[in-house]
Amino acid sequence: MAGPEGTVPASRATWRVEVVDSVSEIPPEVWRGLAPPDDPIYEYAFFQAMERTGIGPDAYRYLVLRKGQQIRAVLPTCVYRTLSLEDILGNEGRRALRPLHRIMGRPLRMRLLMCGHLLGEGRVLHTDGLDESAPHLLIEALRELSVSAGTRWTVFKDFPRADLEWLDPALRRAGYFRAPAMPDAHVSLHATTFEEFVSGLSRNNRSTARRNLARFSEHDDVTIEVRERFDDLVPAMMPLYAAVLDHAESRLDVWTPEFLSLLSTDPRISAKAVTCWQQGRLVAFLVCLFGEKHAVAMRIGIDYGCSRDLRLYQVTYYRGIDEAIRMGMVDINLTQTAYEGKRKMGCHLVPFEHAVTHRNPVCRAILRRFFPMALNRSGARGQDGARGQDGARG
Repeated sequence: MAGPEGTVPASRATWRVEVVDSVSEIPPEVWRGLAPPDDPIYEYAFFQAMERTGIGPDAYRYLVLRKGQQIRAVLPTCVYRTLSLEDILGNEGRRALRPLHRIMGRPLRMRLLMCGHLLGEGRVLHTDGLDESAPHLLIEALRELSVSAGTRWTVFKDFPRADLEWLDPALRRAGYFRAPAMPDAHVSLHATTFEEFVSGLSRNNRSTARRNLARFSEHDDVTIEVRERFDDLVPAMMPLYAAVLDHAESRLDVWTPEFLSLLSTDPRISAKAVTCWQQGRLVAFLVCLFGEKHAVAMRIGIDYGCSRDLRLYQVTYYRGIDEAIRMGMVDINLTQTAYEGKRKMGCHLVPFEHAVTHRNPVCRAILRRFFPMALNRSGARGQDGARGQDGARG
């Protein structure tokens, strides 16, 4: 059933944009035909799991562009009725926004309509060869959705430049401005074994990897393994996840035990957990998703009391890379933040952009000046190497 936002009339009789409130209202075969190929975070069941388990947004909405009865494009969105801007931008971003706070006289809380993927790279899912009016229809429908949902901000989060270029005429007409986002850190996997992978790193990074692995192996009371089913470990995983989340500078999502359990138990979601143990106690984990040839390391949890001594952060990622190689992956995405450490694992950075607007023209003018500055400062710190380790993606 369509959400209360209803159907937005299009400018041509054969085109229309609907708003639906669940991915389950889109036929799974249609979704899979539009979604990026071999990207496990765009699995139909993964979106269903996000919707069902309360990990952040107040509501999910999907703009569905139809020509006649045929679905030609889908834009996923999330509605936040109250969200602290400081929670998104981190320490550097907060410092950059202090002049704006002096102007506004109070901290900014956002009623936000976020476009794209809550937990990763944003996309407009669409067929090739769409009419040139399609971007304008989607952006106008998005404006109507913002009004009906009561949001003031609209943000296209972490989009590839090509997707925003396709939307750009409509975005500019609607008053959006663009700003750089933090990149994802990818490892290209050309090796057939983990040892071959390590041998292919630069001399300094190769030495670092072997030193970290040796430091872990010095302890005879530690083990590391990969679990295909890990729902029984969720009670032990949650405190480790919360510890990392406390170190995160920004977050749009907070994972729940229900969400972690679904990743383990839903057979349509190809998830595994790298688990590290000391004296039989779970001290670190890394949840990874696997497609046909591409993997994503989604979230990490760490016991900071023993992390440095055991090199938990590095060793857990190494084991995730090892598993990806073993499964025949050609790429693993280690996602955002902690870039210095990830570069030492052989990562290269894949850039993204945001597109942002505000319904108030005065606020939009102020934000056009200060928002990119805040993002640049926060992002620059991350790209130079965040001291904190991975938390939630902002």
